[in-house]
Amino acid sequence: MSWAYLHLAINHFPIIGTIIGLLLLIIGFVTKHKGVEVSGLGTLVFSAIMAVAAFLTGNPAEKVVENIPDVAKSLVSRHEDIASVGMYLLIPTGIFAALTLYSIWKKEKSVKFLVIITLILSLISSIAMVFVGRTGGQIRHTEFHDESVKQFIIQHKNDVEEDED
Repeated sequence: MSWAYLHLAINHFPIIGTIIGLLLLIIGFVTKHKGVEVSGLGTLVFSAIMAVAAFLTGNPAEKVVENIPDVAKSLVSRHEDIASVGMYLLIPTGIFAALTLYSIWKKEKSVKFLVIITLILSLISSIAMVFVGRTGGQIRHTEFHDESVKQFIIQHKNDVEEDED
């Protein structure tokens, strides 16, 4: 099993998990159903952990795909930058989700406030993770290459090669 395969197997969890966690948290908050809320919070914690795992497998995966013909190194670099932002947004979301779970367990008064903060963070993280998935998909899925992606490849064709010299 290669690093690229492992990265591809892992990377869907933080993207889909964050969106599912957000939806569960919204449903639980609106319906005041603690079980659904807890499920959403747990999903967000799991998603944050998986984001770190996806990030850690990203660099070794990059070394595998950079030798594949027709892979634009500029798209790999852009995906890496956006994935870093996504991970650094998702980690605080996971931490707040864990704090909220702890507050629920301890029956603290701050639960509602923490849920609202986690909701806002998970919304921001979900948007970021959609962009992470899109830029990752553009590396090998040419069906995602619209005119703006083609222009980006042309404009940044030598960016990575120049940085390595």
